[in-house]
Amino acid sequence: MSTNGPVPGSGPYGQQPAPPPQPPMPPQQGHLPPQGYGYPQQSPAAPHGQPGYGYPQQPSPPYPMAPQQGYGQPGYGQPGHPQQYPGAPVPAAQPRKKKTGLIVLLVVALVVLGGAGGAAWYVMVGSATQPLWSVPSKAEWSLGEQEVDGTWFTDKAVVQTLAGGVKAYDRDTGKQLWATPLPGAGNQACVAPSVSDGGVGVVAYGASGMGGAHGQCDHVAAYDLNSGKELWHRAFKVKDEFKTGKELAVARAGETAVITTDKEQVALKAADGTKAWDVKKVVPSGCNAGTYTGGKNLIRTTWCRQGDEFTGKSWTEASLVDPATGKAQWTKRFGENEAEIALSTSPLVLSGEKGAFALDEESGERRGKFQGMTEKYFVFPGEDGSPMRQVAGFGNILLMGMGERDNADGESNTLVAYDLDTGKELWKAPAGNTIHYIPLRDTGSERLLAYVNEGAEKPKLVEFNSKDGAMTTVAEYPKEVNTNMSGGEWPFWHDGVLYVTTVGASVSGDSYALVALPTAS
Repeated sequence: MSTNGPVPGSGPYGQQPAPPPQPPMPPQQGHLPPQGYGYPQQSPAAPHGQPGYGYPQQPSPPYPMAPQQGYGQPGYGQPGHPQQYPGAPVPAAQPRKKKTGLIVLLVVALVVLGGAGGAAWYVMVGSATQPLWSVPSKAEWSLGEQEVDGTWFTDKAVVQTLAGGVKAYDRDTGKQLWATPLPGAGNQACVAPSVSDGGVGVVAYGASGMGGAHGQCDHVAAYDLNSGKELWHRAFKVKDEFKTGKELAVARAGETAVITTDKEQVALKAADGTKAWDVKKVVPSGCNAGTYTGGKNLIRTTWCRQGDEFTGKSWTEASLVDPATGKAQWTKRFGENEAEIALSTSPLVLSGEKGAFALDEESGERRGKFQGMTEKYFVFPGEDGSPMRQVAGFGNILLMGMGERDNADGESNTLVAYDLDTGKELWKAPAGNTIHYIPLRDTGSERLLAYVNEGAEKPKLVEFNSKDGAMTTVAEYPKEVNTNMSGGEWPFWHDGVLYVTTVGASVSGDSYALVALPTAS
């Protein structure tokens, strides 16, 4: 099944070493010359953006799509992750500190006593909740790497997908446990869903482009997350005439991955890469192959027609698919272009020309239609097979980090809360052109928690009141957590720890690839 095996070498992932390093130079115009994987790289800060290619094997959405700004899902065109010089030692992570006493309180007391009229001044400075540990990275400018989801957890490790492979770090100390390259030389990752059932991570990749541009995305590999062992890899048919690296999607749910390109669609078992089921046999008659979105559920949205192109009847359908068999547990019919893609698979939210609406996951019955969502905010579906990263459900509330349309001040980002049953907008957080709200999933509670960063300010963990949206700071972190990352960082909550990852590098010099943050003061 393999098509291009690993190439031995002396780089940090077993690849050929890159040319000697050059002095770091910020790009002026265009792109810098390409650099081999394992060569230190750095990217300028970039906003969260949404992959710009169309839905795989699905008509382009007729409803208006805004320019890629504000709250989109970081994808193609985002900064890459810096790596080490070939043969250089891996920087040691900063040791994990005890959770007690994490609030660093520096109190400088200046006492001036002057006779009976003595006075005292107390100056408080530098209050912040310190990271448990961080993985540092020093890099140079490059525009040639792509940001991907791919952050997974095992009992002992947090595993991060980087441009040229995957690396595992001890969850307690941040010490690197293993590093495994992508198969072949000169490849870079392009899609990696953050689902890892069965302890297997799946990464799509392809050859790097020329002059720092993104290359093709036409291969998929799988890794054992406990050992780092590559389990399999395979090539796929991708038309992609201009080699933009934007024509492959991976919908991962359970132990199955549905791979969709502009030329083929297959459902594979993540553990060994063999066929899980035949996608052609499970699509309803008269419907196209459909768009699959993974996550906690596997949702298929498809476009159908009865009769000819001019006089026939068209509609859309949505199905909850069993990842193991491909069989639909339920299928619901909607109007033409009404249900085109899933914004979220749990809670289940669909979007199309007529806006966005929620369905009951168990039955597929309609819940609320979100009033004015697509008219008031920029909505960027996750076209790489994953749901939108900035969406989370808490009980009966849907939280979405989005950019506001028609704002006189230009880009303005906010967090909006909706009632899933009525679709009513409940409240929204204060908006701004430098602030970003990222609701946190899988926290194990009904607390409305979000990670907030704002320019060069200190990033925060905040909690919102479900009734009125009043925001309370749970923990405030040093500003270096934000400024020393690329601007495309993303938080993942696991066992009470907040892991912030990025594949980019800071413009300011020192940069972090991964930071572990406490979630209580």
